[in-house]
Amino acid sequence: MKKKRTIHGPGGLWAKLFLVMRLAIFLFFAFVFGAQAKSFSQSSKLTLDLTKTRLIDVLNEIEEQSDYYFYFNLDLNNYQVEQVNVKDKEIRDVLSTVLTDLGLDYEVVDRYIVIKKTGDLTGRNESSKAGQQKGITGKVSDSTGAPLPGATVVVKGTTQGTITDADGNYLLPNVPSDAVLLFSFVGMKTQEVAVAGQTSINVRLVEDAIGIEEVVAVGYGTMKKSDLTGSVSQVEGDDLKNVAVRTAADALQGRSAGVMVTSTSGSPGSMGAVRIRGVGTVNNNDPLFVVDGLPQSNIGWLNPNDIQSIEILKDASATSIYGARAANGVIMVTTKKGSSGKEYKSKVEFDMYIGFQNPEKRYNMLNAEEFMEFKNRAYTATGQALLDDFSTPEKREQILQFLEKNTGSREGTDWWKEIMHKNAPMQSYNVALSGGLEKLSYHSSLGYMSQDGIVKASDYERISWRNTLNADLAKWFKMSANVGIIYEDRRNVSESNPYNGTIFSAMTADPITPVYRNNLVDVPAFLESKLMTGYEPSNPFSQYAGVLYSNKPNPVAQVELMGENVWEGISVKSGLTGDLNLFPWLKFRSNFGLDLHRGLSKGFTPKYYLDGDQNATDATVGRRYYSTNYWVWDNTLTFDKTFDLHRVLVMVGTSAEENKYEETGASKQGTINNDEDQRIINAASKNPGADGYDVTSSMNSYFGRLFYTYRDRYLFTFNIRRDGSSNFAEGNRWGVFPSFSLGWVFSEEEFMKKYDFLNMGKLRFGAGEIGNHNIGSGAYLSTYGNSDYYTFGNPRMPYLSGGRNSVGNPNIQWETTRQFDVGLDLGFLNNKLTLTADYFVKTTDDMLVQVPLPSSYGYPNTPWTNAGSIENKGFEFELGFRESIRDFNFSIDANLFTFKNKVISLGGGEPINGSTHLGNMTHTRTEVGEPIGYFYGWKTDGIFQTQAEIDAYANSEGELIQPTAQPGDLKFQDINGVDEDGNIVAGPDGALNDADRVMVGNPFPDFTYGFTLAADYKGFDVSLFFQGSVGNDILNILKYDIRSGAGWYNAPNDMLDIAWNGPGTSNEQFAISANSRQNLQMSDWYVEDGSYIRLKNVQLGYTIPQSVLKALNNHSIRVWVGGQNLFTVTDYSGLDPEIGSSDPKFMGIDQGFYPQARIFMMGINASF
Repeated sequence: MKKKRTIHGPGGLWAKLFLVMRLAIFLFFAFVFGAQAKSFSQSSKLTLDLTKTRLIDVLNEIEEQSDYYFYFNLDLNNYQVEQVNVKDKEIRDVLSTVLTDLGLDYEVVDRYIVIKKTGDLTGRNESSKAGQQKGITGKVSDSTGAPLPGATVVVKGTTQGTITDADGNYLLPNVPSDAVLLFSFVGMKTQEVAVAGQTSINVRLVEDAIGIEEVVAVGYGTMKKSDLTGSVSQVEGDDLKNVAVRTAADALQGRSAGVMVTSTSGSPGSMGAVRIRGVGTVNNNDPLFVVDGLPQSNIGWLNPNDIQSIEILKDASATSIYGARAANGVIMVTTKKGSSGKEYKSKVEFDMYIGFQNPEKRYNMLNAEEFMEFKNRAYTATGQALLDDFSTPEKREQILQFLEKNTGSREGTDWWKEIMHKNAPMQSYNVALSGGLEKLSYHSSLGYMSQDGIVKASDYERISWRNTLNADLAKWFKMSANVGIIYEDRRNVSESNPYNGTIFSAMTADPITPVYRNNLVDVPAFLESKLMTGYEPSNPFSQYAGVLYSNKPNPVAQVELMGENVWEGISVKSGLTGDLNLFPWLKFRSNFGLDLHRGLSKGFTPKYYLDGDQNATDATVGRRYYSTNYWVWDNTLTFDKTFDLHRVLVMVGTSAEENKYEETGASKQGTINNDEDQRIINAASKNPGADGYDVTSSMNSYFGRLFYTYRDRYLFTFNIRRDGSSNFAEGNRWGVFPSFSLGWVFSEEEFMKKYDFLNMGKLRFGAGEIGNHNIGSGAYLSTYGNSDYYTFGNPRMPYLSGGRNSVGNPNIQWETTRQFDVGLDLGFLNNKLTLTADYFVKTTDDMLVQVPLPSSYGYPNTPWTNAGSIENKGFEFELGFRESIRDFNFSIDANLFTFKNKVISLGGGEPINGSTHLGNMTHTRTEVGEPIGYFYGWKTDGIFQTQAEIDAYANSEGELIQPTAQPGDLKFQDINGVDEDGNIVAGPDGALNDADRVMVGNPFPDFTYGFTLAADYKGFDVSLFFQGSVGNDILNILKYDIRSGAGWYNAPNDMLDIAWNGPGTSNEQFAISANSRQNLQMSDWYVEDGSYIRLKNVQLGYTIPQSVLKALNNHSIRVWVGGQNLFTVTDYSGLDPEIGSSDPKFMGIDQGFYPQARIFMMGINASF
């Protein structure tokens, strides 16, 4: 049909807006052109020849042959027409013939035809003689406060009624004072309101799950949710208004079973790691993001206010249409569009919030006096001489007096407080204009968001402008275009590794060092040279003091230095789509997408000297430029026709894409000074450097889909895609990825009709293959380049030589993921209660890995190969409940996800070790039979309390198992042994060695969950969103440094109390000692339970009554207050239990990353 008329799906804002506009036009013409209806209806001639088809298809055909539009406030999907065979007949005769036998009637107003049940009314008002008569006025709106044109208002038990006008207003004269009014609208729950003497009654209708047909986006099209045979979850854009998320990825956390979103950093503008149904490879596990048909690597740039809906495609039957890029799942984002209508009408929306942020948790470290005691205790334990500065009470007192005079406190410097931005502000403003005419619609939005980080000198700013335009150029041709421009600006502090991260430095720097060294007074003589060496009063970067006793950079100086480095980028993302209706059942679509990105990193390191570790002899200026040009062109041909009780949809298509990435960098040293005007490369004088590279990759694809349904009860879907990728060599570039799925709506079977408590029941089954080619371009090629200089000849002269830069493998091919899925969808209590459950098995074969090679091979890199298999299997559960009791509405949504990850095979069978830190030992391992990246080390059995316990821990020959241990040390377990062939065997062998290193923790949770509680009552609304995980472990690497007991760095302020200090004093924290002995080896002592539950979001809102807004001509104004990350319940001792990583081999490792903030917010949502 020309336009979609029915509303199917809660929160279907685009459908509601569409119907609002169309009904507004109808009502306008009903008043203006009502007298012309009859004469106009006789002027059109129709020719139809249809047999055993749906009424909706007949109306489609009438619209195609005429200038008429149909409206209906009822579901017509179940009305069947046996036969229509007319030639050159007037529309009045055709409609009478078709509708009479179906118990339907119609009214014609100019070009608009209202379909209704026979005897229903649209505007008649009949008097009731019971009770005193009076007129009732009011307004009907939806759950958001937007008006509902065309809603029905009826006096219960009579035929007296009316419909609301374009603004949702109604007038019902002569209503008995004891009457009851019924308010109804398609897709909404009917409400009854007693008149009880009132003369004005305003009603807000809420979505009703009964009979609703949600439409969801799938690959290269849309489908009714009831027709889905794959596993697809949906997040509505309207839901995001109650969470005020900063990035689109935040909207996914805890909202859907099977989707894990974990924070990789709390730094402003950062995007969490998104994982769908576990981790299927040791490489990139990011899903494919598709925004309005344009594939993306992430959606951190997308303004959440522009989102209409998010669909998460999880199993192979849903994702295989995207082939090689869909192994990790697909997240499809549909942005907001405008709505069309006969006369021009627009809508303006304004959304804003402001807020402030603080750390949710902090470490309380030792003060100056405690730190000196801690340091002395560590040296005393090993018999070493005390550090001279702390060796006497007099010196220690001098230090405390020095701190009191220069910092105002004897406790010294609180570095955490110094780097933190108290009440860091954030703000967001968005305005959108949408509307249209009969054959034209538009939506334009402008958004601004800025966020200062809780760590100083970290911030993020985003400006986004997005526009969409849809035009019906002819009955057979439509076009749509969208373009978005995004500007981003970001400053981040250092958090790349545990040795130079700003958070780490703030926790480890000693409290005796002052922040600044300018204007110091009464500096003790033994500190003078340490503090003042290299100080230049004219250099502002020289004002910071070098850290005295922790061998770490001054955290405040580090923040300021990193603040000189800025990244900024601008992106243009656009799409152009043409739809050609060849026949009512055959459509061709062509879509071209373009993504252009330009980025610039500006770096500056000033000339300065703080100490031997924190200095630069020359100022350095650097610039790095990034450029991405990506285009994709998709073409599809879709056949969709219903034959009696059968529906067949066949879609075939092609896709071509290319991505060109360029990066160029330059740097130079030796500016005259550190002034702003010197921070350009031309101002520097020496040591120029430059580098750069460019990479181009491309893909060609052919794909298709077959969908068949019988009686809307038996469903079958088949997808296939053939991809050719330039990432592989000739002969290995093409891969084929098929899938199929079946659905059975058993609730429609006759034998189920007697179970009236079950309203919806569908069983799903699917299986298929999908691919992965994310290894970068050219991995199959060996490259050569300039190498070192060699000297030859007499006299000897240097000659530039050549050599391999990298070794490729021309035999690498697709990584293939096979999935099996069984799902169940249930609806009870008129679909107020819904349940979805899925079981899946996901196996990745021919995994692309870089298997380590012996250094004797002389390879400059580790080449890629297909060697490995990983399995993920688990369950997903989603539960929803909605209820309305008069003016009180509430809902509960919950989800739970549990899975197991296991490595089935690896190339050569050798484990893949992660990086080292703890005692220079590997702390993660990927090994056959275990999960990816499990924590690998020794198990402990408490702390040795006495020498007698150490002596008793011996083998059968009397040899001590831990001969170097001392009382207060960790006791490591002897678990395994080694046979004569060097193989590890179970059982102790009386010695500690690598055979005793085992799995001591698993970063994957037993299950993750999320649940939302929401309610509203007479304009007030509240929502609470909780999210968490159970059973995951965290490797707290920070404990290696801040709880080492060695005195290298500062320590938590409970260290002196909980550390072992004699027999029976502690079995929790080993002894403080400058000799770390074996305590700092990788063991389960560093592994903690990371389970948590977090109040992720809470919001309390109030929608101002329409009676107040009438004078302002506003549709809706809602004010709200809320918060995010307000509290977290966990046993984890670190700053934040939500620890993510983009690398699956390093999940769950806390290296002192930037924590998430607690946020308090207030905002406004308005439309007019």
